[in-house]
Amino acid sequence: MAVAVAAPMAMAAPQQALKAKLATVPAFEAEFSQVVTESDGTVLQEGQGTLAMAVPNRFAWHQNSPEESVILSDGKDVYLYDPMLEQVSIYALTDATGQTPLSLLSSDDEEAWEAYQITQQGECFTLTPNEAETIQSMAICFDGDAIEKLSLVDGQQVTTTMDLSQFRNGPLDDGRFHFAPPEGTLVDDQRNP
Repeated sequence: MAVAVAAPMAMAAPQQALKAKLATVPAFEAEFSQVVTESDGTVLQEGQGTLAMAVPNRFAWHQNSPEESVILSDGKDVYLYDPMLEQVSIYALTDATGQTPLSLLSSDDEEAWEAYQITQQGECFTLTPNEAETIQSMAICFDGDAIEKLSLVDGQQVTTTMDLSQFRNGPLDDGRFHFAPPEGTLVDDQRNP
């Protein structure tokens, strides 16, 4: 009986440790450099930009190079904006973020947390979905109270690694998480009416 009780408690410890770390940064912004690699290490893409997140469920990811793109959540909806195509797609938050553990960084939803197994090695936490998802795992690594690295592995074993720098705790202006499509932008609204 003790073994049956100890296993869930051991699994809960990394989750509680990660939640405690994230609680120290309920709002933050940072610059990132990103590298996307295949399973054999071949570099597919490199990029740079800024990332901002705030509880609950607000985030702004803005890649500046090699091509500009924006993923933004105002806490209710998610906007995927491609300036080159002059198009924005809008999704309900639950539809857009349910596929990735990255959304947990700004979530206080217990049900969302229960969808992942969490392990810890030093200052790095690995999140693995309980059920098959488009993302196989995500790692979050800290340097003290600052998040220094995020890494996602998808179903094709493609790894996206973001090294964060200039990390700054919030609070952040709410306008940071608001998206107004520029004039002439094609709006593809995928939210259910």
